This record gives sequence, C-alpha cells and structure tokens, in this order.
Amino acid sequence: MYVVCSKHLEDAIEEFIEAYEQPPDLYELDTITFTEWTTPSCCHYCDTNPKYLIV
Repeated sequence: MYVVCSKHLEDAIEEFIEAYEQPPDLYELDTITFTEWTTPSCCHYCDTNPKYLIV
C-alpha cells in the first residue's frame, strides 16, 4: 500500500506492479474514507501532502 502525491504516483504504481505482479487499485484520498484508518500526513516518497492511495 502506498499513499503518494501526484508527482510520485507513477513511481508507486511501477513499484507496486514490480512487487505484486499485478496492477493496483487507485483511489483519490479526497473521495474515500475508512473508519479505522487515518490518512498519513505526507507522501511515501517525500514531505508533500498525499493525494492517492494505491492498494
């Protein structure tokens, strides 16, 4: 699972495919909510606010 900004979206997708050998599900963080999960405050790769969840 990756939580990333727009700049690192492509990097995270490539890394996910390499690790799991299948395309990920992609969600915009503004459009989803989870009851027992809090969105991290920064991108997996940098300190920017995340925009996407890759699962």
